[in-house]
Amino acid sequence: MRQFFVKDKPVIGNYAKLDGEDSFHLLRVLRKEEGADILLAYEGTQFLGKLHIIEDEAFVMVEEQLPDEGEGSRLVLCQGVGKSQKTELVLKHATECGIDGFIPIQTDRSVANLSKKYDSKRKRFEKIAEEAAKQSNRRLIPDVGDLWTVDDLVDNLSEEDVLVVCYEGEEERDIMDLSFEKKGTVYVLIGAEGGLAPREVKLLEGKGIFVTLGDSILRTETAGIVASYVVRRLMERGRA
Repeated sequence: MRQFFVKDKPVIGNYAKLDGEDSFHLLRVLRKEEGADILLAYEGTQFLGKLHIIEDEAFVMVEEQLPDEGEGSRLVLCQGVGKSQKTELVLKHATECGIDGFIPIQTDRSVANLSKKYDSKRKRFEKIAEEAAKQSNRRLIPDVGDLWTVDDLVDNLSEEDVLVVCYEGEEERDIMDLSFEKKGTVYVLIGAEGGLAPREVKLLEGKGIFVTLGDSILRTETAGIVASYVVRRLMERGRA
């Protein structure tokens, strides 16, 4: 069943109109027919309805509001900026894995530098997050935050937040051993190519929980996706 995000709150018993791009995709690409079941998402709430085609445009007759999942901790992936399209790849698949927010981190060892072009890049990231959320039937599109450094991340942590630092130098604490009881935001930090610099590691000591992702050294893009999935599943298991 396909899901689409809408800007206005659906009303049961009324039509909800899909925007032009979604309407075209549904009717011309997916070739959905009259009466197909369609999910609509509005500010974290899902609605179920039937497709109606009126003058070659897609409308959804809203039939019911689905139960909410309940509030829990937010999961934000803080991904070290990588070369080429690595950061975009991570954002796409981490959205499918369940992140609620995404913050690109300009680390000391980042080869690529987004500082001077982040405004345009952010729009691209937001589009990727929206498309991935549609594809995976997410109730919310992950927020794409400002471009931060590790210093910014540390400065913005609150007492209720949890910072998980995925670090190749950690040997004792495995990511699978984590549990989440607080109701603040869970931040997961992944370094760029080459990992975190010694200065950043020292800055993070006492601020975050250092964990290993296993015996293998993962690429930055692989680590971001794996860590997002594992932490989301642990949060769901612990009903964080």
